Amino acid sequence: MTREGDSKKLARISPSSGRSILRIVQESVAFHTSNVSFRRALHTINSGFRLLRRASDSVLATKVGLVSRLDGDAALKVAMRLYRDMTKKGLKVLPEEQLSQAAKLPGGVPFSKMDADLIVTVGGDGTVLKTCMSIPRPETPILAVNMGRRGYLTEVDPENAMHAIESYIEGTCKTEERAKLSVAVEGESPIDGLNEVVIASGTPSKMLHFMVSIDKSQLLEFRGDGLIVSTPTGSTAYALSANGPIVDNSVDALVVTFICPLEHLTPLVVSMDNRIKVELVAPKLKGTLVVDGRVQRELQPQASVTMARSPHKAVFVRLGPIRSLRGLMRLRPMQRNTQ
Repeated sequence: MTREGDSKKLARISPSSGRSILRIVQESVAFHTSNVSFRRALHTINSGFRLLRRASDSVLATKVGLVSRLDGDAALKVAMRLYRDMTKKGLKVLPEEQLSQAAKLPGGVPFSKMDADLIVTVGGDGTVLKTCMSIPRPETPILAVNMGRRGYLTEVDPENAMHAIESYIEGTCKTEERAKLSVAVEGESPIDGLNEVVIASGTPSKMLHFMVSIDKSQLLEFRGDGLIVSTPTGSTAYALSANGPIVDNSVDALVVTFICPLEHLTPLVVSMDNRIKVELVAPKLKGTLVVDGRVQRELQPQASVTMARSPHKAVFVRLGPIRSLRGLMRLRPMQRNTQ
């Protein structure tokens, strides 16, 4: 049994420390399983979980990053209100530096230094994608407040945003993990994307000649304007506009969708355990690589690009049941945002 003084000390541990203690408990039990009964090992694990849950109830988030779209007064007003409300709750708020300058909020930090327990985004899917790509710890939970149009990745409206933040701090929310895609141009460091990788012609109206391989086996060769390799999350974005399928988020797959191929090609759905390699065959034509609409690179003739499952995931805070077919929301008529 834990003494009251020890319990108070445990209540002050950080979330990262709690996760470290949990790993130690699990590793310790795994090591001793051969020497004690299974029931005793299971009891030790359960005790560790109860202890950590009790210790971390009030420390799920002590530092909160705040990111906002900057092209509208409505989003800035919501971000400023959330900053004030969170500060009153005793939370340390880290506004992204451009937001800090635009809204005159103190304590601004660049994305690269946003080391927080929770990140709140105010905007649409673009704001979420930018945040996912820029934060130093990719698995930091993101609570997305919808101030955009579709808001596919967002979770809560502005009126309920502070309640959602409090619910997360109290531990009454769930989190949903989304697979990410790692893309590497030959000879360069990989980049992670949540939605998709687009490889297209660098010259308008000029088709490219592509070779597509899966796990070192040549699959097909085609000419066209480009192709999209997307995650299930990205299957409802650009790929859907190019007549790609909507893929359930619970499916461990990548989707290859062809953009205006010279000959008819059906989109491909392949296991995310595979590595997809795309080569530019023509000796003179350059291409363009775009990741999540944020990162853009020029591809030299005969360049090769490899895509595979990223070791990192995006983590989103969900207030209600996690809907595996969340992508079907894209098929609903879009409501106009008159603000």
